[in-house]
This record gives sequence, C-alpha cells and structure tokens, in this order.
Amino acid sequence: MTNDLQEGNIMRVTRRGFLGTGSIIPAVAIFPGAVLTGCGGGGSVGSGSGSGSGSDEGAAETSGFAMVNGQKLYSVKLGRGPPVIFMHGGLGLDHQCFRPFVDPLADSAQVVYYDHLGHGKSDRPANFKDLTLARLSSDCDGLATALGFDKFVLVAHSYGGIIAIDFALRFPHRLKGLVLSCTPANTASLVMRNPLGGTASQQASLGRLFAGPSANSTDQALRTNWSGAVPLYYNNAAPPAGVLADVDQRTIYSATAFNRGNEILFSGYDFVPQLSGIQAPTAVHYGAGDLWRFGDNEKLATNVPQATLKYFQNSGHWPFQEEKAEFLDHMRSFLASLPR
Repeated sequence: MTNDLQEGNIMRVTRRGFLGTGSIIPAVAIFPGAVLTGCGGGGSVGSGSGSGSGSDEGAAETSGFAMVNGQKLYSVKLGRGPPVIFMHGGLGLDHQCFRPFVDPLADSAQVVYYDHLGHGKSDRPANFKDLTLARLSSDCDGLATALGFDKFVLVAHSYGGIIAIDFALRFPHRLKGLVLSCTPANTASLVMRNPLGGTASQQASLGRLFAGPSANSTDQALRTNWSGAVPLYYNNAAPPAGVLADVDQRTIYSATAFNRGNEILFSGYDFVPQLSGIQAPTAVHYGAGDLWRFGDNEKLATNVPQATLKYFQNSGHWPFQEEKAEFLDHMRSFLASLPR
C-alpha cells in the first residue's frame, strides 16, 4: 500500500491514501402490537420466532422486523434480565459475528442483536446516502423504543463503536451503560500492525479489500476479499478452529453498505473533543494482537469520564470469539457493576 506511512511498529493509514481510492478499513425480537413513536418514523411492528443459534442455556429466542424511520430493521432477542443491545461493525457485515459466542450472556440479560439499515436481513434503502451516523444512531433509538426499552446497555464492536459514540452523544438518556470494543476514536487513530503477519495471499486480499469500490462492487466480491483478509484480524493471524467458515456461511454481505461506510469514515471524524460528554459508565477494550492498533488506544478510556480500559491479551479484533470465556466474565462483571 504505497500511501501508507510506516512509523515504528505501526503502519499509519493516511486519509489522503484512502480517499484516493474511496475505500475504508473494515474492521428482533419484536412483540406483536408494539408501535413506534417519534424517532423520525413510525409504524407497526411484526414478529417471528425460531431456534436460531440459541444460547447455551436454551433461553427462548424470537426474531422479526420493526419499522423504524420508514425502513424495516431485523433483530433477534433471547434471554431475560436487563436489556443489552449489540451493535455490529463492518460496515458491510451483519450481526452474525457475535453468534453464538455471546449467546450465553442470555442467562442473565435480554440480549438483542440487530442488523443496521442496509445490512443483513434489514431493508436495503434505495439510496445508501441515507446511511449517516445520525441515521444509524436514530435507528438504534427507534428499535429500542419498539422493543419497549427505556434504558439499556449498548455493546458495540469496531465500526459499530463509532456509531455507538455518536449514539451516546445524541441519546444520553437511553444508556445505562456502554461497551466499546476495538473502536477508533477518530480517523487519525486508524493504524495497522506492522509487520502485518499472515501469508502473502492474505495480505493480497487485504490490499484488494482496500482498493476501493471497483474492487468491492458486488456482495460476492466483498465476501471473497473479506474472507481472504480476515485471518489477519485475529491474534497472530490465527483464528480459532472452524470460526471463519462458520461465521462466513451465516453472514449476509452488503458491498454497497461497505462502500458507503468508507465515505462516512474517510470524510473525517473526530469524537475526541466530545468524549467528556459521555456520562454513562463505559467499558473500553481492545485485543492486544489486533490488526488495528487505533493509534493511542487510551483516547477513549482517558477522555470518557466513567471509562475503564481492558486489553484481551490473547485476542486480535474479535475478543468475544477469541477469548469467549473471559469476554463473558468481563461483560457479567460490567453489568453487575451498573447502578440498578
């Protein structure tokens, strides 16, 4: 990647380099009769059910669609207890990265996974320019209303964490707690592990993934490039056995959402000056072996008033997959620490 600047043991991804190609770095159970109010949208809510992945404890699972801001969002809910909404990253992927790894948390919480607009089983808008951080944040707010949640814990991974920071600043009254996993606080923080490790083939796939919309013009092209590069996202480029094939076969890819995500990210953003405005108890964590170093990882933990910082020492970009037991213990401890 000729526009990268190598600095010490990181590879900095310059804004100019990625804007030149237009690319980005990757990184419901709805109950019948519920009606949305506010959130710039409204309408009826439909429901369905199925076994899905299920939790280890066999908690009941339901899934369905909610009309939010004029579009249908798909979500899955399982378990009992305080509501915890999981927000996936990508963009261009869907909620399947969390499953079944996080499902056991359903023994002590209502776990909700959902697909962003333009992703997974949710509607794909006629114009993907409708996807903005403000819109994606409002969608989460509207979905929570449809589910009957007043306050909830929001857990967001990677690009989802960027949306979650925006959400926390726009809708502070909704958050009982916030978890930001492997998330950059600003565009300048996007730096890569150097050396990258892995194989020449994986590094070539990573280059294609970053080559812009022309190289990721279809869902299948994105899937091919992502699948080839994603081992690099794991600690020492060594995914747990069987995980990649399993998650890949369940994931619905969206190239248009991926490319729109590039535009949003590399138009430039910087939440650091606003982080002091996040008042919810916040857990920040990273994988020590992540492909993405996120510059000064302590930006979030230092600037969010009630934040704690944790490194998963044997994880890359996916602590909930790579260190499942420790991630679940961390989540249970965090939930137990929140004011009732």
